[in-house]
Amino acid sequence: MSRVLAYCGFQHHPDISLPATGVQGSPVQAIDSGALRLLWSPVEWPFDPANMQQHAVEFHGAVSHIFKQTAVIPFRLLSVLDDHTALTSLIAENQQNFLHDLERLKNFVQMEYVIYPAPGVMQANRSSGTAYLQQKATALRSAEAFVNNMSQAIEHLCSEVRVREAKNGTRCFALVERGREDEFRQAISSVPIPEHLSRRMSGPWPAAEFLSEPVRSPQITPMAGAN
Repeated sequence: MSRVLAYCGFQHHPDISLPATGVQGSPVQAIDSGALRLLWSPVEWPFDPANMQQHAVEFHGAVSHIFKQTAVIPFRLLSVLDDHTALTSLIAENQQNFLHDLERLKNFVQMEYVIYPAPGVMQANRSSGTAYLQQKATALRSAEAFVNNMSQAIEHLCSEVRVREAKNGTRCFALVERGREDEFRQAISSVPIPEHLSRRMSGPWPAAEFLSEPVRSPQITPMAGAN
């Protein structure tokens, strides 16, 4: 049974090439609505659970192909619609909001860094409950100061920074001008790491954290079992 898989939206430009294939090796196509293009491909439904990891790789590969050339609005992983009519409705209903965000973010990428307690230090103190809690509290205080130090180190490179507390640490998102990713990495690396903490950087990614709310949650409902 054939269904329609949506990958991402982007602004139309004649020089932007499309990936040859996407999930399941299916040919990738684009549907247009004014200046907005939406990348999609037909897929056989339902997905085989044994192939979901491969499908995820194929999905991200197609999105990355476009993202290397321009800003994109990525859809949720493996967002499947019933048919081409549903796809046409999706792009028509979201055209204005999508284009607004794409224009706003067209020169930016998302860089990320995560700050978390150093595993070796925390593990070393697990033999004593009091020592472990004290070390954890020290790590949390150090993390707050470290986040501030890194924010100051990258403020000249970032249009915006957002910080989110996660279960195992602090996750930071930076909106960075495309082409300045190496400067960002160097600025982050220049900040000394406290002994109680570890740091991990990643990116560039599509600026998904900085999308407006209507675009972050577009009118699309993945079919049951699509995730």
